[in-house]
Amino acid sequence: MPEDGSGESGVGSRKGGRRGAANSHWKGGTYVNPDGYLRISAGLLRGVYVHLLVLEGKLGRPLAEDEEGHHINGNKLDCRPENLEVKKLEHHRAFLYGRPWARRAL
Repeated sequence: MPEDGSGESGVGSRKGGRRGAANSHWKGGTYVNPDGYLRISAGLLRGVYVHLLVLEGKLGRPLAEDEEGHHINGNKLDCRPENLEVKKLEHHRAFLYGRPWARRAL
């Protein structure tokens, strides 16, 4: 392993050799995906939607397969627990995409 700091050992990154908050390109460990949702960009939870992580913590359980998280105020970046609620998949999609025939089941 070279001791000249050239990075040939595979340790570090291409942008300065420092990882996480020590790297000058660090942006806080989250990013906004093309759909406008906040996702985690580092560590074991990389790729996880922040609003789902917060909602599961609020509920104390994972979401079921037929459940989705909903931002009450419509702001996809507002991941406060009080702004998140669980909706059944079919009801949530009807609410979002305006299918009045399915809204009655809410």
